[in-house]
Amino acid sequence: MCFSATASFAASALLVPSGIYCIKTALAKDPEYLPLAFTPLAFGIQQALEGVVWLGINSNNFHDIDIGSLGFLFFSHWFWLFWMPFLVWASERNQKIKHVCLMFAILGFVYGALLYLPLIANSNWLEIDASSCSIAYRTKLIFDFPMYREVASIIYALIVAVPLLIASNQNINTFGAFILLSMLFSQVIFYYAFISVWCFFAALLSIYIVYILEREVKPVSGNMLGMEQEQ
Repeated sequence: MCFSATASFAASALLVPSGIYCIKTALAKDPEYLPLAFTPLAFGIQQALEGVVWLGINSNNFHDIDIGSLGFLFFSHWFWLFWMPFLVWASERNQKIKHVCLMFAILGFVYGALLYLPLIANSNWLEIDASSCSIAYRTKLIFDFPMYREVASIIYALIVAVPLLIASNQNINTFGAFILLSMLFSQVIFYYAFISVWCFFAALLSIYIVYILEREVKPVSGNMLGMEQEQ
């Protein structure tokens, strides 16, 4: 499978309008699902940023590579770590699960900051390599010395996937299972460019959120009146 600027921008072109539709649907039905609804749009922005990286690589434009890669890694190394737990927290009805997800969101925010911010402060901690039709983001992490990179990856996967898997909403569980499977698939098949490939697959999987909001999320009483007035 070969990835490219075309693939990234095509994914973005699909996800951005899908995300806008999801946001409008959540506003009309139940605003507590807004964080979930924003997810396809965020993935669309991330894919557009990787498209910029591809263009920079193809034209040997280091400015585009730097801007695009740091923007892309903001999502992969920080944003998703707190956003996935947060979107579950926002819509969760079970207070115990809600509390657990809040703890995961806080942990993800701190852990992500430790992963991402040093890349901004140390430009030599990030190298970009286009190999086997994929982009490899070779990063140095502050955790590289005290623990193996594999341990850091497992912590990442747990922070992102566990809240989705323990949510009361079974469709969010399904989305979480898809995300986890895409992680495992990308790690096994595309280990040399895991970050790029996993984010691409996860982005496409976020289209499932359109189904969740359209078919499974029921309008709350206050919003039902608003929908009737619009009609």
